[in-house]
Order: sequence, then C-alpha cells, then structure tokens
Amino acid sequence: MESPPLIELVMLVCLAASPTECREERPLTEINSVMACATQGQMVAAQWLSQHPAFTLSRWRCEVNLPRQAKI
Repeated sequence: MESPPLIELVMLVCLAASPTECREERPLTEINSVMACATQGQMVAAQWLSQHPAFTLSRWRCEVNLPRQAKI
C-alpha cells in the first residue's frame, strides 16, 4: 500500500531585533493536503509566532514530501 505524500508547512522566520538573521521552521502539524496547508498555514504560523515573540515571519510555503518508494 502506497503512503500518501507528507505535507509540511515551512516558515522562514527572522529575529525581530536582527531581521537579517533568519531560519526555517517546520512546525509539526496534522495537515494532510496541499489545500488544507494553504488554508491553515497562516493560522499555524500566527500561533507559532505568538509562542515565539522574538521572531517575525518573512514567508511561508507548503512543501510536499513523497515517502521513499524503495529501501536504500
């Protein structure tokens, strides 16, 4: 049985005090489709930012990660 693709929310966040210092964050979510990620991503990002006030959100995207088909 083939596993469904994994959908990840990828946020680029920067320190508010130093806007050039940025990093990617991939919060754990239960988002299971690209459409759901597109509609829920902003809410998840807002929640993450409320828990991490030292950061600002530069951008976010939804990324599809397909599981490996063959063993290495």
